[in-house]
Amino acid sequence: MKQEFVEAVAKKKLAKVRMSLTNELLLDPRGTTFSEMLSYAMNEMPELFDENKEAAYTVPSQEEWDEDFLFTVKNDLDSNFSREKLAFYETVVKTVGKSKGEEIDKEERKSREQRQYTNPHNQERKINKTYATVSAGGATLALVGLVAGKTLLTVVGGAVLVVGGVLLLNDKMEKK
Repeated sequence: MKQEFVEAVAKKKLAKVRMSLTNELLLDPRGTTFSEMLSYAMNEMPELFDENKEAAYTVPSQEEWDEDFLFTVKNDLDSNFSREKLAFYETVVKTVGKSKGEEIDKEERKSREQRQYTNPHNQERKINKTYATVSAGGATLALVGLVAGKTLLTVVGGAVLVVGGVLLLNDKMEKK
């Protein structure tokens, strides 16, 4: 929840809280953050809702709901912030804004996937794999040098093994 909303609730700024709730649904028609905000406001502000009054518009069939109808409902809600009108407004927003909600879901999935690829933990694993590969290569060179009786190859392999081991040890110490 945004700190600005929490402060508005704490200061009992009724108009600001109501406006924040209705706007939150427009921003994210899926309603997740709206539900959290509404629950918080209801717990902290018993005076949040007005008594329901009859709406001054007719409700077309759901297939005909569009942005114009959505804003008609919102304007009515702004003048009479009742539980019933808020619930109906939420239904209209979720219907009219369904494609926007799906687009937000798609963007969030894409963002999560990108974070997985750029996650620092994944980079650390790559560094560890690199150091481990250097160490394994050094060990392999040293072993081949021993078997083939090549002193230079054994010495170079041993040196690479030691360097790789030191790199792994340093990396491990930095993570602590």
